Amino acid sequence: MHWHSHAKNAALLTVMLALSGLIGGDAHAQQCGPETPQTVEPPDDRMSDTRLLRRLVLGLTGTTPTVEQYEAMEAAATPEAREALLRSTLDDALASPKFYERMLRFGHEWIAVGAFTTGASGDAYQGDMSGHLFKCPTGTGIKHPGAYYHVNEFAASDKSSNQCKDQDADGNPAEPEVRSVEPWWAPGTWVEVLGKAGSNVTQVVDAKGQTLDCGIASGGYYDPMLPTGCGCGPNLVWCAPLTGLISKSNHDLGVQRRHPYEEPARLFAHLAWHDRPLSDLIIGNYSVGTNWLRALYVRFGRQMGSNALDANTTWWRPDADNAPRDPLHPVANDPQAWREFVVEDLEPFHLALTSNRARSGGLERTYHFDSRTTTEAPKGLPAAGVLTMIGAMSSFPRERVRAARFLEIFACQNFSPPPADVHFPPYEIDPATGGTCLHCHKTLDPAAISFKRWDFNPAQSYYVPWPFIPGVGRHRVTKDWLSGKYPYTGNTPGYRWKNAFLPNTVLTPVTPEQITANPEAVLLDTMPESYTLLGVHGDGTMGPLGFGKLLVRSGEFDRCVSRKLYAMFIGRELNPASEKRFIDKLAREFVARDRKLRPFIRYLFEQPELRRGL
Repeated sequence: MHWHSHAKNAALLTVMLALSGLIGGDAHAQQCGPETPQTVEPPDDRMSDTRLLRRLVLGLTGTTPTVEQYEAMEAAATPEAREALLRSTLDDALASPKFYERMLRFGHEWIAVGAFTTGASGDAYQGDMSGHLFKCPTGTGIKHPGAYYHVNEFAASDKSSNQCKDQDADGNPAEPEVRSVEPWWAPGTWVEVLGKAGSNVTQVVDAKGQTLDCGIASGGYYDPMLPTGCGCGPNLVWCAPLTGLISKSNHDLGVQRRHPYEEPARLFAHLAWHDRPLSDLIIGNYSVGTNWLRALYVRFGRQMGSNALDANTTWWRPDADNAPRDPLHPVANDPQAWREFVVEDLEPFHLALTSNRARSGGLERTYHFDSRTTTEAPKGLPAAGVLTMIGAMSSFPRERVRAARFLEIFACQNFSPPPADVHFPPYEIDPATGGTCLHCHKTLDPAAISFKRWDFNPAQSYYVPWPFIPGVGRHRVTKDWLSGKYPYTGNTPGYRWKNAFLPNTVLTPVTPEQITANPEAVLLDTMPESYTLLGVHGDGTMGPLGFGKLLVRSGEFDRCVSRKLYAMFIGRELNPASEKRFIDKLAREFVARDRKLRPFIRYLFEQPELRRGL
């Protein structure tokens, strides 16, 4: 029985294996042979030519194709004809002023700086750092309608407007001095100016017998003003036709305070339009500006103590040079044209660092200054594109904030809280070496060193502080600034430095002895060569330029810009964690095209991703 049971089971197993196809002559082949692959058609995700046409035009000009462009594409009979039409459309879009406008909008989205609120308090505006000129109204008794007069013509009296009616401060009959002047804000026109404002008086003596420089303004009450009896300088360049309480808003291109906010995006669009390396955004010694913006740089330099621009009667004349400009203002003498300028040509403390102040965005530009080893003042701050713009620096109030924002904008760095399970050394005095803040400050503080020489001085203005470069020009720093004693208390910059720039920290790598020997040592703004940022050592260049050069040398600027441009043109954000090799490849292609926007867009045009539907 036992043998029969085994035989029966074996027979049953044989039948089952035979039915399954695992025995017989083809058993091995059937068991180990490859399966017949299923035929799978690849997805046809290529855009139609009309959709690709729309993507090109919309992405580069911000508008949809015209009916004529669609009809031409439909009429193209062969793939070659349609491809040729797409290429000609690309060329036309890149040459259109609408491309400039599209890049301007992209620049605002990417380089997001804050509004220029420096010198603004409520409706008052003092950010121009100029003597304000009021305008005579029209109406009964007005003898000089439309004429300008200085807000401080009658000193403490608020009756300067009496000049419009041929009266003195007490209302007695008195004809004011009247002059016709070609003003800096409206070249080619002439305005009537009352009183001393239109004169060539450059110095006055006050009641204490002190000689005052007419080019230096003070905050006044609502409006900045020059000393009483002063002229407004050649072509009124020390004054501005703005009144504090009706100075409008940051959104109006017709007033000055909008223009510093506009400058970073305008420079980006300018570089795109004129085929300049985009690295000039952070290491270039030049910018672009209207007369309003140029005047701000001129006045900043004058307030810093330089009178070098007093004799320059052409910086406000758009037709006096052939500087490259934006395509939206082709009229030669248009003061609203965004014209290129080397910053030091208008503001002597933003250093060009080139022969004859030539335009440059080269890495060879350098300036070494170490306040630990000298009591001399630096010549100024090396210009570095957006990183040293008056509006950009002023919209970020402190050095660590500037470092964080510029790392986010130009290196695509993100700052987020540390994971809950990470432990840090205990905090003592330096957030870059201990405590939970170490997570961010180990990167922020080496970067923030570069942005210490920009602060705000409340002594000049009744309402809000005006910007200045500490330790430069007429703003030398003494031990009293760091004393913590009146008047260096409260919101004075020295009081903040005393508490924020602690010796022997990553942010302030100086000793107490060095500060005693030279109080300006706390302003050390050169990253020590022993430090690293983004894996790269500094090269000893002072200030924001040293930071900008480091971003370029590290490759992070190129990777960041490549990602931004890819997302703008292709329509997809790249993931740096999973697509690092692809981002590196894009960065190499970007650098190979001299970091210029148009050639890089032409490269992206050839990529298959552009032609796929999303």
